[in-house]
Amino acid sequence: MLSRKIIAVFVLLSVLIMTPMATYAEENINVVDDELEISLYERTDNPELWMQFIEENADSSIGRWLPLLIKKLVSDDPTAKKEVVDMKYNTVTSVYDWGPAINKLVLDLDQPVDIESIDLETFEVNSVRFFKDLDFQTFTLAEEETEHTTPRTVTSVYTSDKSGVADENGSYVTLELAVGPTLTEGSPFNYNFATSRNEFVKHHHEISVRPGKEIKSLDDKSITFMPASEDEYAEDIKYLTDEFTHNESFASNDVTLGYAYYAPIKEEETDDVPLIIWLHGAGEGGEDTRITVMGNEVVNLITEETQDYFGNSGAYVLAPQAPTMWMDYDGTNIYNSEVVDSMGTSYYTEALMGLIDDFVATHDDIDTNRIYIGGCSNGGYMTVNMILTHPEYFAAAFPICEAYSAEWLSEEKIQSIVDLPLWLTHSLDDSVVAIAEGISKGFMGYEVLTDENGQPILKEDFSNALYDQLIEAGAEQVYYSQFENVVDTTGLYKNFDGSPYSYMGHFSWIYTLNNECTETIDGESVTIFEWLGQQTK
Repeated sequence: MLSRKIIAVFVLLSVLIMTPMATYAEENINVVDDELEISLYERTDNPELWMQFIEENADSSIGRWLPLLIKKLVSDDPTAKKEVVDMKYNTVTSVYDWGPAINKLVLDLDQPVDIESIDLETFEVNSVRFFKDLDFQTFTLAEEETEHTTPRTVTSVYTSDKSGVADENGSYVTLELAVGPTLTEGSPFNYNFATSRNEFVKHHHEISVRPGKEIKSLDDKSITFMPASEDEYAEDIKYLTDEFTHNESFASNDVTLGYAYYAPIKEEETDDVPLIIWLHGAGEGGEDTRITVMGNEVVNLITEETQDYFGNSGAYVLAPQAPTMWMDYDGTNIYNSEVVDSMGTSYYTEALMGLIDDFVATHDDIDTNRIYIGGCSNGGYMTVNMILTHPEYFAAAFPICEAYSAEWLSEEKIQSIVDLPLWLTHSLDDSVVAIAEGISKGFMGYEVLTDENGQPILKEDFSNALYDQLIEAGAEQVYYSQFENVVDTTGLYKNFDGSPYSYMGHFSWIYTLNNECTETIDGESVTIFEWLGQQTK
């Protein structure tokens, strides 16, 4: 191999130096052309290092001649030749408790490979993401996007189909990558602090074979490829997200709402199926409903496990998207909580109800006695707003960390929903929609204050106020999952001290969407989705 012939390089260099310069065309020196690059990949174990060495020494007397020397040295060494193939790749994005992450790269190497020749150290992978950096002092975005390159860890390698599903006879090679709530390099999103919204970022992955490693074909031939760049990036397969129909729109007067929806596969054409309406948080507003579905783990609503709670045919899922946020007072991106005497008015109330009515009318197999509505934060607010505005329409509601202020409630409003089945979820350490007195500890932390008995000092607002006033009014079908904090329950992610990873307290939707809210009803332990599937008008 070339890396073992350094002495030969300098011997040949001496010969060349003693040869008249005119013997070699000037264009042959200091030129890294396609011929040289292919030769390096065909015949060396460390082509990237050679390329780097040539570049670093380009201005030296030896470096100027290196490209020509290498070509002459390798031209008569057929035993060292590898097969250089064109490689393209797909990414697979899955949604987790914290949001979406690219967890697989699916490599197409033009031919089946011997998977036994590949291990976790064969590939070097970097994530390359482009977004505008935020200046936290001025809270302004940079004018230009910055390239952010971060190494990624390969956790598993196997043959698969095009979608990354393991298949021992598959012609693709899938690299599973480490993901986690702190590994932002895996996210296809960037949270734009200037707009308070999630946005897709331009991204690709750099993939190369590490020096000293090789990939074997099934006929024992060494194969390699040039480092993959954005040119080789084919498509992104969004697990479960792609099962929704996206970026549909509904217009009412001057308001246009986008929406995504999932249609279940019915066992019988005569079956009527329920409808679950999901209302997103402020970070998922905009004009791309994939963000609405992926920003929180909304895809859990269409898994087989969840769908089974809603009968043999499952349920429709409708996910509307506001252009700004549901708490927009007048369509100008102003929060109704900042407007004196707004009484909780939303600019989108009429349009959202029109969208729901239209969707139900165009899907005549929806059981109108089993329409459920829920959402988180801004969407929790809108859930409360919708059931107060149309109390007879919905069979049940599940607001999460809802932001409907107690000052907007009235005895008349409470009485209108006193018989509506309702399940609230909130965390005591929520610093965004606070239901307990506390002290902020940086961006993520919130220390809940306690009384002399060690009990949290609760606020009479938001979920607390809605629950207490409904109970006082005699409501018999209202439940409240109130958590101390929000932590990882999968066992996969840890804090530095080994305890379960702590999420921001506002993320209580994690418990709901994982069906981890439980109540004892009629002596039986019941989960929130089990309960929801049982509700009917």
